Amino acid sequence: MSTPSQQNATEQRRKRRIAIAEYVEITDAHNGRILGQLVNLSADGLMLMGPHCICPGTIYQLRIPLETGSSAEPLLVGAESLWCQDANESGSYWSGFQIIDISPQQREILADIVDQ
Repeated sequence: MSTPSQQNATEQRRKRRIAIAEYVEITDAHNGRILGQLVNLSADGLMLMGPHCICPGTIYQLRIPLETGSSAEPLLVGAESLWCQDANESGSYWSGFQIIDISPQQREILADIVDQ
């Protein structure tokens, strides 16, 4: 029998994820610091690859400059780092984030991107 947190993790993995083919730099919206490159995206989260390990539990306001037909504005989302893993000793790190705050308008844009 699985625990509620294991069930939640399984449900999160069932959400549609899209791989990001182009180079999209994710920045901290508060200070402009580049956190890494967007790897994949879902309606509830994202994964990036960056030069630093982002400690689990860290919360950011992320700026994600995705090209969309409906908006020229970048996505702005509040997100919490859930995990960080060394990317095969390459000096880069994979970091997984859960989106914890997003406006209704931005949520619609994100849904359009993921559902394409």
